[in-house]
Amino acid sequence: MLKLIRSVCLHNSSTSFHAAVLVQPVGSPRMSSLRISHSSGANEDCHHQHLRQCAQQIFDAGVEAVLPNQMVKDALHLDGRILHVNGQQYMVNKNVHIAAFGKAVAGMVRAAEDVLGDNVNDGIASVPFGIQKTLGDLKKADLLPTSGSKVKLIEGAKNNLPDSNSLQAAAEISSLASKLSEEDILLVLISGGGSALLPSPIPPVTLVEKLHVIKLLASRGATIEQLNTVRKNLSTLKGGRLAAMARPAKVISLILSDIIGDPLDLIASGPTVPDCSRTKECLKILQEFAISRDDIPSAVLEVLDKPVDCSRVEPSSAFSHVNNVIIGSNSIAVAAAQERANNVGFETMNISNAIDGEAKQVAAMFVDLAKCVCERYISGPSTVGERLAESCFKVNKDKIQELEDVLQKAVQGNKPVCIIGAGETTVTIRGKGKGGRNQELALAAGIAMNESSALQTYHQDGFLVTLFSAGTDGQDGPTDAAGAVADLGQVTRACESGLDPAAFLDNNDSYTFYRALDQGKDLLVTGLTGTNVMDIQILLVCPPNRSP
Repeated sequence: MLKLIRSVCLHNSSTSFHAAVLVQPVGSPRMSSLRISHSSGANEDCHHQHLRQCAQQIFDAGVEAVLPNQMVKDALHLDGRILHVNGQQYMVNKNVHIAAFGKAVAGMVRAAEDVLGDNVNDGIASVPFGIQKTLGDLKKADLLPTSGSKVKLIEGAKNNLPDSNSLQAAAEISSLASKLSEEDILLVLISGGGSALLPSPIPPVTLVEKLHVIKLLASRGATIEQLNTVRKNLSTLKGGRLAAMARPAKVISLILSDIIGDPLDLIASGPTVPDCSRTKECLKILQEFAISRDDIPSAVLEVLDKPVDCSRVEPSSAFSHVNNVIIGSNSIAVAAAQERANNVGFETMNISNAIDGEAKQVAAMFVDLAKCVCERYISGPSTVGERLAESCFKVNKDKIQELEDVLQKAVQGNKPVCIIGAGETTVTIRGKGKGGRNQELALAAGIAMNESSALQTYHQDGFLVTLFSAGTDGQDGPTDAAGAVADLGQVTRACESGLDPAAFLDNNDSYTFYRALDQGKDLLVTGLTGTNVMDIQILLVCPPNRSP
Protein backbone atom coordinates (compact mmCIF):
# COMPACT_ATOMS: atom_id res chain seq x y z
CA MET A 1 0.00 0.00 0.00
CA LEU A 2 2.75 2.46 0.95
CA LYS A 3 4.59 1.74 -2.30
CA LEU A 4 1.43 2.59 -4.21
CA ILE A 5 1.10 5.90 -2.37
CA ARG A 6 4.71 6.75 -3.20
CA SER A 7 4.03 5.97 -6.84
CA VAL A 8 1.02 8.29 -6.83
CA CYS A 9 3.11 11.05 -5.26
CA LEU A 10 5.96 10.65 -7.72
CA HIS A 11 3.68 10.66 -10.73
CA ASN A 12 1.06 13.14 -9.54
CA SER A 13 0.15 15.77 -12.10
CA SER A 14 -2.04 18.85 -12.32
CA THR A 15 -4.88 16.77 -13.76
CA SER A 16 -6.07 15.68 -10.30
CA PHE A 17 -9.80 16.29 -9.95
CA HIS A 18 -11.60 17.89 -7.01
CA ALA A 19 -15.27 17.34 -6.19
CA ALA A 20 -17.43 20.43 -6.00
CA VAL A 21 -20.01 19.65 -3.34
CA LEU A 22 -23.11 21.82 -3.47
CA VAL A 23 -24.59 22.26 0.00
CA GLN A 24 -28.38 22.52 -0.06
CA PRO A 25 -30.66 23.80 2.71
CA VAL A 26 -32.20 21.16 4.95
CA GLY A 27 -35.10 19.51 3.18
CA SER A 28 -33.94 20.42 -0.34
CA PRO A 29 -34.02 17.68 -3.00
CA ARG A 30 -30.83 15.64 -3.20
CA MET A 31 -28.67 16.40 -6.23
CA SER A 32 -28.16 13.30 -8.38
CA SER A 33 -25.04 14.37 -10.22
CA LEU A 34 -21.62 15.62 -9.26
CA ARG A 35 -19.84 18.49 -10.90
CA ILE A 36 -16.12 17.78 -11.34
CA SER A 37 -13.74 20.54 -12.23
CA HIS A 38 -10.13 21.55 -11.73
CA SER A 39 -11.22 24.83 -10.11
CA SER A 40 -13.37 23.33 -7.38
CA GLY A 41 -10.55 22.59 -4.93
CA ALA A 42 -11.18 25.73 -2.90
CA ASN A 43 -14.87 24.83 -2.58
CA GLU A 44 -14.07 21.33 -1.33
CA ASP A 45 -11.48 22.69 1.06
CA CYS A 46 -14.15 25.02 2.47
CA HIS A 47 -16.42 22.05 3.20
CA HIS A 48 -13.53 20.10 4.70
CA GLN A 49 -12.73 23.01 7.02
CA HIS A 50 -16.39 23.20 8.02
CA LEU A 51 -16.37 19.51 8.97
CA ARG A 52 -13.13 19.99 10.85
CA GLN A 53 -14.76 22.86 12.79
CA CYS A 54 -17.71 20.61 13.62
CA ALA A 55 -15.34 17.93 14.88
CA GLN A 56 -13.49 20.53 16.96
CA GLN A 57 -16.76 21.65 18.56
CA ILE A 58 -17.65 18.05 19.38
CA PHE A 59 -14.20 17.40 20.86
CA ASP A 60 -14.27 20.65 22.86
CA ALA A 61 -17.61 19.67 24.40
CA GLY A 62 -16.09 16.39 25.55
CA VAL A 63 -13.09 18.13 27.10
CA GLU A 64 -15.25 20.73 28.84
CA ALA A 65 -17.28 17.95 30.46
CA VAL A 66 -14.21 16.49 32.18
CA LEU A 67 -12.59 19.67 33.44
CA PRO A 68 -11.80 18.76 37.03
CA ASN A 69 -13.42 21.55 39.03
CA GLN A 70 -16.97 20.27 39.21
CA MET A 71 -15.98 16.63 39.55
CA VAL A 72 -13.84 17.38 42.61
CA LYS A 73 -16.57 19.55 44.13
CA ASP A 74 -19.10 16.76 43.57
CA ALA A 75 -16.82 14.31 45.40
CA LEU A 76 -16.10 16.49 48.45
CA HIS A 77 -19.02 17.47 50.70
CA LEU A 78 -18.15 19.65 53.72
CA ASP A 79 -20.71 19.96 56.51
CA GLY A 80 -19.22 22.12 59.22
CA ARG A 81 -16.16 20.21 60.37
CA ILE A 82 -17.29 16.92 58.83
CA LEU A 83 -16.02 16.03 55.38
CA HIS A 84 -18.06 13.42 53.50
CA VAL A 85 -16.30 11.47 50.73
CA ASN A 86 -17.61 8.34 49.05
CA GLY A 87 -19.68 7.24 52.04
CA GLN A 88 -16.96 7.93 54.60
CA GLN A 89 -16.67 10.78 57.11
CA TYR A 90 -13.58 12.70 58.22
CA MET A 91 -13.08 15.31 60.93
CA VAL A 92 -11.32 18.34 59.46
CA ASN A 93 -9.64 21.15 61.37
CA LYS A 94 -6.79 22.65 59.35
CA ASN A 95 -5.38 19.12 59.07
CA VAL A 96 -5.67 18.49 55.33
CA HIS A 97 -2.45 18.14 53.33
CA ILE A 98 -2.57 17.90 49.54
CA ALA A 99 -0.34 15.79 47.30
CA ALA A 100 -1.22 16.19 43.61
CA PHE A 101 0.32 14.99 40.38
CA GLY A 102 -0.98 14.81 36.83
CA LYS A 103 -2.05 16.92 33.88
CA ALA A 104 -5.39 17.90 35.43
CA VAL A 105 -4.41 18.50 39.03
CA ALA A 106 -3.98 22.28 38.89
CA GLY A 107 -7.76 22.58 38.55
CA MET A 108 -8.30 19.78 41.07
CA VAL A 109 -6.24 21.69 43.64
CA ARG A 110 -8.27 24.84 43.00
CA ALA A 111 -11.55 22.99 43.47
CA ALA A 112 -10.36 21.21 46.62
CA GLU A 113 -9.27 24.48 48.20
CA ASP A 114 -12.55 26.11 47.20
CA VAL A 115 -14.40 23.41 49.16
CA LEU A 116 -12.06 22.98 52.12
CA GLY A 117 -10.95 26.58 52.63
CA ASP A 118 -8.60 27.09 55.55
CA ASN A 119 -8.79 23.39 56.44
CA VAL A 120 -5.98 22.93 53.91
CA ASN A 121 -2.71 23.18 55.78
CA ASP A 122 -0.20 22.80 52.95
CA GLY A 123 0.50 20.81 49.81
CA ILE A 124 2.66 20.01 46.81
CA ALA A 125 1.37 19.68 43.23
CA SER A 126 3.49 18.33 40.38
CA VAL A 127 2.02 19.81 37.19
CA PRO A 128 3.01 19.88 33.48
CA PHE A 129 5.61 22.35 32.30
CA GLY A 130 3.94 25.53 31.01
CA ILE A 131 0.48 24.75 32.38
CA GLN A 132 0.12 27.98 34.35
CA LYS A 133 0.97 30.20 31.39
CA THR A 134 -1.16 28.17 29.00
CA LEU A 135 -4.27 28.23 31.15
CA GLY A 136 -3.71 31.91 31.90
CA ASP A 137 -3.42 32.75 28.20
CA LEU A 138 -6.60 30.77 27.52
CA LYS A 139 -8.49 32.75 30.20
CA LYS A 140 -8.94 29.59 32.28
CA ALA A 141 -7.83 31.03 35.61
CA ASP A 142 -10.54 28.97 37.31
CA LEU A 143 -8.35 25.92 36.59
CA LEU A 144 -5.46 27.38 38.59
CA PRO A 145 -5.05 27.80 42.36
CA THR A 146 -5.65 31.33 43.65
CA SER A 147 -2.82 33.64 44.67
CA GLY A 148 -3.51 32.74 48.30
CA SER A 149 -3.20 28.99 47.74
CA LYS A 150 -1.33 26.95 50.33
CA VAL A 151 -0.32 24.40 47.72
CA LYS A 152 3.03 24.78 46.01
CA LEU A 153 2.95 24.12 42.26
CA ILE A 154 6.07 22.65 40.64
CA GLU A 155 6.11 22.49 36.83
CA GLY A 156 7.97 19.63 35.20
CA ALA A 157 7.88 16.68 32.79
CA LYS A 158 8.52 18.85 29.74
CA ASN A 159 7.59 17.00 26.53
CA ASN A 160 5.73 14.39 28.61
CA LEU A 161 8.99 13.02 30.07
CA PRO A 162 10.02 12.97 33.75
CA ASP A 163 12.80 15.43 34.55
CA SER A 164 14.68 17.02 37.43
CA ASN A 165 11.73 19.28 38.27
CA SER A 166 9.23 16.44 38.56
CA LEU A 167 11.85 14.46 40.51
CA GLN A 168 12.09 17.35 42.98
CA ALA A 169 8.28 17.50 43.24
CA ALA A 170 8.18 13.76 44.03
CA ALA A 171 10.83 14.23 46.72
CA GLU A 172 8.81 17.02 48.34
CA ILE A 173 5.64 14.91 48.23
CA SER A 174 7.56 12.07 49.92
CA SER A 175 8.74 14.44 52.63
CA LEU A 176 5.21 15.75 53.18
CA ALA A 177 3.63 12.29 53.41
CA SER A 178 6.25 10.85 55.74
CA LYS A 179 5.68 13.52 58.41
CA LEU A 180 1.93 13.04 58.86
CA SER A 181 0.25 11.89 62.08
CA GLU A 182 -2.91 9.97 62.88
CA GLU A 183 -4.92 13.21 63.07
CA ASP A 184 -3.90 14.28 59.57
CA ILE A 185 -5.60 13.73 56.22
CA LEU A 186 -3.59 13.36 53.02
CA LEU A 187 -5.78 14.39 50.10
CA VAL A 188 -4.18 12.86 47.00
CA LEU A 189 -5.28 14.29 43.65
CA ILE A 190 -4.38 12.10 40.68
CA SER A 191 -4.91 12.38 36.94
CA GLY A 192 -3.39 11.06 33.74
CA GLY A 193 0.25 11.97 33.30
CA GLY A 194 0.87 11.28 36.97
CA SER A 195 3.50 8.64 36.24
CA ALA A 196 5.79 11.15 34.51
CA LEU A 197 5.08 13.78 37.17
CA LEU A 198 5.86 11.54 40.16
CA PRO A 199 9.21 9.90 39.34
CA SER A 200 10.99 8.45 42.37
CA PRO A 201 13.32 5.62 41.34
CA ILE A 202 14.35 2.97 43.84
CA PRO A 203 18.05 3.38 44.62
CA PRO A 204 20.49 2.70 43.06
CA VAL A 205 18.39 3.31 39.91
CA THR A 206 18.67 6.85 38.56
CA LEU A 207 15.96 8.75 36.74
CA VAL A 208 17.96 8.53 33.51
CA GLU A 209 18.27 4.74 33.84
CA LYS A 210 14.59 4.26 34.62
CA LEU A 211 13.58 6.51 31.73
CA HIS A 212 15.87 4.54 29.40
CA VAL A 213 13.97 1.32 30.17
CA ILE A 214 10.55 2.96 29.78
CA LYS A 215 11.57 4.48 26.43
CA LEU A 216 12.76 1.09 25.19
CA LEU A 217 9.40 -0.45 26.01
CA ALA A 218 7.34 2.45 24.64
CA SER A 219 9.26 2.46 21.35
CA ARG A 220 8.39 -1.21 20.85
CA GLY A 221 4.66 -0.74 21.39
CA ALA A 222 4.24 -1.65 25.06
CA THR A 223 0.78 -0.91 26.46
CA ILE A 224 0.17 1.54 29.28
CA GLU A 225 -0.53 -1.46 31.54
CA GLN A 226 2.89 -2.94 30.77
CA LEU A 227 4.67 0.40 31.13
CA ASN A 228 3.08 1.15 34.47
CA THR A 229 3.80 -2.33 35.81
CA VAL A 230 7.49 -1.69 35.24
CA ARG A 231 7.25 1.84 36.63
CA LYS A 232 5.64 0.59 39.85
CA ASN A 233 8.38 -1.92 40.52
CA LEU A 234 11.10 0.67 40.04
CA SER A 235 9.50 3.36 42.24
CA THR A 236 9.51 4.31 45.92
CA LEU A 237 6.06 5.97 45.62
CA LYS A 238 4.06 4.10 42.99
CA GLY A 239 2.34 0.77 43.55
CA GLY A 240 0.73 1.86 46.84
CA ARG A 241 3.94 3.09 48.43
CA LEU A 242 2.76 6.71 48.81
CA ALA A 243 -0.26 5.55 50.84
CA ALA A 244 1.95 3.29 52.94
CA MET A 245 4.34 6.18 53.57
CA ALA A 246 1.47 8.38 54.80
CA ARG A 247 0.29 5.86 57.41
CA PRO A 248 -1.09 6.43 60.09
CA ALA A 249 -2.74 9.46 58.43
CA LYS A 250 -6.01 8.92 56.60
CA VAL A 251 -5.68 9.04 52.82
CA ILE A 252 -8.36 10.26 50.42
CA SER A 253 -7.45 9.76 46.76
CA LEU A 254 -9.55 11.46 44.06
CA ILE A 255 -8.69 10.00 40.67
CA LEU A 256 -9.39 11.18 37.14
CA SER A 257 -8.91 8.06 35.02
CA ASP A 258 -6.88 7.99 31.81
CA ILE A 259 -6.73 4.20 31.34
CA ILE A 260 -9.27 1.91 29.67
CA GLY A 261 -11.45 0.20 32.28
CA ASP A 262 -10.37 2.59 35.08
CA PRO A 263 -7.98 0.15 36.85
CA LEU A 264 -7.07 1.85 40.12
CA ASP A 265 -3.71 0.10 40.39
CA LEU A 266 -2.54 1.40 37.00
CA ILE A 267 -3.75 5.02 36.85
CA ALA A 268 -0.59 7.08 37.48
CA SER A 269 0.92 3.68 38.44
CA GLY A 270 -1.33 3.35 41.49
CA PRO A 271 0.48 5.28 44.26
CA THR A 272 -2.39 4.75 46.74
CA VAL A 273 -3.49 1.26 45.67
CA PRO A 274 -2.05 -2.11 46.80
CA ASP A 275 0.15 -3.62 44.10
CA CYS A 276 -0.08 -7.30 43.22
CA SER A 277 2.61 -7.19 40.52
CA ARG A 278 6.13 -8.44 41.14
CA THR A 279 9.55 -7.76 39.65
CA LYS A 280 9.52 -11.08 37.79
CA GLU A 281 6.57 -9.78 35.75
CA CYS A 282 8.72 -6.83 34.68
CA LEU A 283 11.43 -9.21 33.48
CA LYS A 284 8.83 -11.13 31.47
CA ILE A 285 7.61 -7.89 29.88
CA LEU A 286 11.16 -6.96 28.89
CA GLN A 287 11.65 -10.42 27.41
CA GLU A 288 8.36 -10.19 25.52
CA PHE A 289 9.68 -7.17 23.64
CA ALA A 290 13.04 -8.84 22.99
CA ILE A 291 14.94 -6.33 25.11
CA SER A 292 18.30 -7.85 25.93
CA ARG A 293 19.74 -7.71 29.43
CA ASP A 294 22.73 -6.02 27.82
CA ASP A 295 20.45 -3.09 26.94
CA ILE A 296 19.17 -2.72 30.52
CA PRO A 297 21.17 -0.62 33.01
CA SER A 298 22.84 -2.77 35.69
CA ALA A 299 21.13 -0.82 38.49
CA VAL A 300 17.72 -1.67 37.03
CA LEU A 301 18.64 -5.35 36.80
CA GLU A 302 19.88 -5.23 40.40
CA VAL A 303 16.39 -4.15 41.53
CA LEU A 304 14.41 -6.48 39.25
CA ASP A 305 16.58 -9.54 39.97
CA LYS A 306 16.16 -9.30 43.74
CA PRO A 307 14.02 -12.07 45.30
CA VAL A 308 10.69 -10.83 46.65
CA ASP A 309 10.92 -9.88 50.32
CA CYS A 310 7.54 -11.10 51.56
CA SER A 311 7.85 -9.03 54.71
CA ARG A 312 7.84 -5.86 52.58
CA VAL A 313 4.80 -6.79 50.45
CA GLU A 314 1.81 -4.76 51.66
CA PRO A 315 -1.44 -6.80 51.97
CA SER A 316 -4.71 -5.19 50.94
CA SER A 317 -5.74 -5.06 54.61
CA ALA A 318 -2.90 -2.62 55.20
CA PHE A 319 -4.78 -0.04 53.11
CA SER A 320 -7.83 0.33 55.35
CA HIS A 321 -6.79 3.96 55.90
CA VAL A 322 -7.20 4.70 52.16
CA ASN A 323 -10.34 5.81 50.32
CA ASN A 324 -9.79 5.64 46.54
CA VAL A 325 -12.47 7.34 44.44
CA ILE A 326 -12.76 7.54 40.65
CA ILE A 327 -14.30 10.95 39.95
CA GLY A 328 -14.14 11.03 36.14
CA SER A 329 -13.35 9.01 33.03
CA ASN A 330 -13.63 9.09 29.25
CA SER A 331 -17.25 7.90 29.33
CA ILE A 332 -18.25 11.35 30.64
CA ALA A 333 -16.35 13.10 27.86
CA VAL A 334 -17.79 10.87 25.15
CA ALA A 335 -21.36 11.36 26.38
CA ALA A 336 -20.94 15.14 26.22
CA ALA A 337 -19.32 14.93 22.77
CA GLN A 338 -22.18 12.78 21.53
CA GLU A 339 -24.75 15.26 22.82
CA ARG A 340 -22.97 18.14 21.04
CA ALA A 341 -22.82 16.17 17.78
CA ASN A 342 -26.55 15.51 17.94
CA ASN A 343 -27.19 19.21 18.53
CA VAL A 344 -24.98 20.18 15.58
CA GLY A 345 -27.11 18.00 13.29
CA PHE A 346 -25.45 14.57 13.07
CA GLU A 347 -26.94 11.16 13.63
CA THR A 348 -24.48 10.06 16.30
CA MET A 349 -23.25 7.04 18.22
CA ASN A 350 -20.38 6.00 20.46
CA ILE A 351 -18.71 2.97 18.93
CA SER A 352 -16.39 2.20 21.89
CA ASN A 353 -14.72 3.76 24.93
CA ALA A 354 -12.05 1.05 25.00
CA ILE A 355 -10.18 1.44 21.71
CA ASP A 356 -6.60 0.24 21.90
CA GLY A 357 -3.99 -1.45 19.71
CA GLU A 358 -1.55 -0.14 17.14
CA ALA A 359 -2.52 3.33 15.87
CA LYS A 360 -2.17 2.27 12.22
CA GLN A 361 -4.53 -0.67 12.74
CA VAL A 362 -7.12 1.49 14.49
CA ALA A 363 -6.86 3.98 11.62
CA ALA A 364 -7.60 1.18 9.15
CA MET A 365 -10.67 0.18 11.18
CA PHE A 366 -12.06 3.71 11.14
CA VAL A 367 -11.48 3.95 7.39
CA ASP A 368 -13.28 0.65 6.85
CA LEU A 369 -16.11 1.93 9.03
CA ALA A 370 -16.30 5.10 6.89
CA LYS A 371 -16.54 2.93 3.80
CA CYS A 372 -19.36 0.92 5.38
CA VAL A 373 -21.27 4.11 6.23
CA CYS A 374 -20.98 5.45 2.68
CA GLU A 375 -22.04 2.06 1.33
CA ARG A 376 -25.12 2.15 3.57
CA TYR A 377 -26.29 5.43 1.96
CA ILE A 378 -25.90 3.96 -1.55
CA SER A 379 -26.91 0.33 -1.22
CA GLY A 380 -29.22 0.13 1.77
CA PRO A 381 -28.85 -2.58 4.47
CA SER A 382 -25.47 -4.30 4.23
CA THR A 383 -22.99 -6.41 6.13
CA VAL A 384 -21.69 -3.44 8.11
CA GLY A 385 -22.55 -5.11 11.42
CA GLU A 386 -20.82 -8.38 10.56
CA ARG A 387 -17.73 -6.57 9.32
CA LEU A 388 -17.63 -4.43 12.44
CA ALA A 389 -17.92 -7.49 14.66
CA GLU A 390 -14.83 -8.91 12.98
CA SER A 391 -12.81 -5.78 13.84
CA CYS A 392 -11.16 -5.03 17.19
CA PHE A 393 -13.49 -2.21 18.25
CA LYS A 394 -14.66 -4.57 21.01
CA VAL A 395 -18.36 -4.21 20.18
CA ASN A 396 -21.21 -6.56 21.00
CA LYS A 397 -24.45 -7.35 19.17
CA ASP A 398 -26.31 -4.51 20.89
CA LYS A 399 -23.72 -2.01 19.68
CA ILE A 400 -23.92 -3.37 16.15
CA GLN A 401 -27.70 -3.00 16.19
CA GLU A 402 -27.31 0.55 17.52
CA LEU A 403 -25.04 1.36 14.59
CA GLU A 404 -27.53 -0.07 12.12
CA ASP A 405 -30.33 1.97 13.70
CA VAL A 406 -28.26 5.17 13.51
CA LEU A 407 -27.38 4.56 9.87
CA GLN A 408 -31.00 3.81 8.97
CA LYS A 409 -32.13 7.11 10.52
CA ALA A 410 -29.32 8.96 8.75
CA VAL A 411 -30.22 7.51 5.36
CA GLN A 412 -33.93 8.14 5.81
CA GLY A 413 -33.32 11.73 6.85
CA ASN A 414 -30.37 12.31 4.50
CA LYS A 415 -28.35 13.42 7.54
CA PRO A 416 -24.60 13.23 8.15
CA VAL A 417 -23.20 10.63 10.55
CA CYS A 418 -20.87 11.09 13.52
CA ILE A 419 -19.21 8.04 15.10
CA ILE A 420 -17.21 8.70 18.27
CA GLY A 421 -14.58 6.43 19.77
CA ALA A 422 -12.26 6.78 22.73
CA GLY A 423 -9.32 4.99 24.30
CA GLU A 424 -5.57 4.93 23.88
CA THR A 425 -3.58 3.42 21.02
CA THR A 426 0.10 2.58 20.84
CA VAL A 427 2.83 3.23 18.27
CA THR A 428 5.70 0.89 17.50
CA ILE A 429 8.55 3.26 16.69
CA ARG A 430 10.73 2.27 13.76
CA GLY A 431 11.79 5.70 12.55
CA LYS A 432 13.44 8.77 14.02
CA GLY A 433 10.75 11.35 13.37
CA LYS A 434 8.52 13.37 15.68
CA GLY A 435 4.86 12.77 16.41
CA GLY A 436 2.28 11.19 18.70
CA ARG A 437 -0.23 8.36 18.54
CA ASN A 438 -3.08 10.62 17.42
CA GLN A 439 -1.08 12.26 14.64
CA GLU A 440 0.16 8.85 13.52
CA LEU A 441 -3.41 7.53 13.52
CA ALA A 442 -4.63 10.46 11.41
CA LEU A 443 -1.80 10.15 8.88
CA ALA A 444 -2.31 6.40 8.57
CA ALA A 445 -6.03 7.03 8.06
CA GLY A 446 -5.37 9.61 5.34
CA ILE A 447 -3.19 7.11 3.48
CA ALA A 448 -5.76 4.32 3.92
CA MET A 449 -8.53 6.61 2.61
CA ASN A 450 -6.48 7.32 -0.48
CA GLU A 451 -5.75 3.60 -0.95
CA SER A 452 -9.45 2.65 -0.75
CA SER A 453 -10.85 2.63 -4.28
CA ALA A 454 -14.37 2.45 -2.83
CA LEU A 455 -13.90 5.59 -0.74
CA GLN A 456 -12.31 7.46 -3.62
CA THR A 457 -15.33 6.55 -5.75
CA TYR A 458 -17.63 7.81 -3.02
CA HIS A 459 -15.47 10.95 -2.92
CA GLN A 460 -16.13 11.51 -6.62
CA ASP A 461 -19.84 11.01 -5.94
CA GLY A 462 -19.75 13.87 -3.43
CA PHE A 463 -19.26 12.16 -0.06
CA LEU A 464 -17.13 13.92 2.54
CA VAL A 465 -15.24 11.95 5.21
CA THR A 466 -13.21 13.44 8.06
CA LEU A 467 -11.44 11.64 10.90
CA PHE A 468 -10.39 13.73 13.89
CA SER A 469 -8.10 12.20 16.54
CA ALA A 470 -6.79 14.10 19.57
CA GLY A 471 -5.71 13.72 23.17
CA THR A 472 -8.01 15.29 25.74
CA ASP A 473 -4.94 16.64 27.56
CA GLY A 474 -3.96 18.75 24.53
CA GLN A 475 -0.56 17.06 24.19
CA ASP A 476 0.10 14.22 21.76
CA GLY A 477 3.51 12.70 22.41
CA PRO A 478 6.49 15.07 22.72
CA THR A 479 4.81 17.74 20.57
CA ASP A 480 2.78 20.92 21.04
CA ALA A 481 -0.17 19.38 19.16
CA ALA A 482 -3.16 17.50 20.55
CA GLY A 483 -3.58 15.44 17.38
CA ALA A 484 -4.52 15.80 13.73
CA VAL A 485 -7.34 15.43 11.23
CA ALA A 486 -7.49 13.40 8.00
CA ASP A 487 -9.85 13.55 5.03
CA LEU A 488 -10.35 11.94 1.65
CA GLY A 489 -8.26 14.47 -0.27
CA GLN A 490 -5.36 14.84 2.17
CA VAL A 491 -2.90 12.58 0.38
CA THR A 492 -3.65 14.23 -2.96
CA ARG A 493 -2.98 17.66 -1.50
CA ALA A 494 0.22 16.40 0.09
CA CYS A 495 1.51 14.94 -3.15
CA GLU A 496 0.67 18.13 -5.03
CA SER A 497 2.78 19.96 -2.43
CA GLY A 498 5.72 17.60 -2.95
CA LEU A 499 5.23 15.68 0.30
CA ASP A 500 5.45 11.88 0.52
CA PRO A 501 2.96 10.81 3.23
CA ALA A 502 4.18 7.21 3.30
CA ALA A 503 7.77 8.26 3.92
CA PHE A 504 6.68 10.41 6.86
CA LEU A 505 4.63 7.53 8.27
CA ASP A 506 7.53 5.08 7.87
CA ASN A 507 9.72 7.48 9.84
CA ASN A 508 7.08 8.05 12.57
CA ASP A 509 7.26 11.71 11.55
CA SER A 510 3.58 12.65 11.50
CA TYR A 511 4.11 15.96 13.30
CA THR A 512 6.54 17.20 10.64
CA PHE A 513 4.14 16.08 7.90
CA TYR A 514 1.19 17.98 9.32
CA ARG A 515 3.30 21.04 10.04
CA ALA A 516 4.35 21.13 6.37
CA LEU A 517 0.95 20.40 4.79
CA ASP A 518 -1.36 23.35 4.07
CA GLN A 519 0.48 25.54 6.58
CA GLY A 520 -0.44 23.19 9.42
CA LYS A 521 -4.22 23.49 8.96
CA ASP A 522 -4.80 19.81 9.73
CA LEU A 523 -2.70 19.85 12.89
CA LEU A 524 -4.75 20.27 16.05
CA VAL A 525 -3.07 22.66 18.49
CA THR A 526 -5.21 23.38 21.54
CA GLY A 527 -2.61 23.96 24.25
CA LEU A 528 -2.77 22.06 27.52
CA THR A 529 -6.44 21.64 28.42
CA GLY A 530 -6.19 21.11 32.16
CA THR A 531 -7.63 17.59 32.04
CA ASN A 532 -6.76 14.12 30.72
CA VAL A 533 -9.07 11.17 29.97
CA MET A 534 -7.18 9.56 27.08
CA ASP A 535 -7.94 10.19 23.40
CA ILE A 536 -11.08 10.81 21.36
CA GLN A 537 -11.65 9.92 17.70
CA ILE A 538 -14.47 11.54 15.74
CA LEU A 539 -15.47 10.13 12.36
CA LEU A 540 -17.75 12.38 10.29
CA VAL A 541 -19.41 11.20 7.08
CA CYS A 542 -21.57 13.54 4.98
CA PRO A 543 -23.60 12.30 2.01
CA PRO A 544 -23.62 14.41 -1.19
CA ASN A 545 -25.18 17.84 -0.91
CA ARG A 546 -25.68 17.58 2.83
CA SER A 547 -23.78 19.32 5.56
CA PRO A 548 -24.54 19.82 9.28
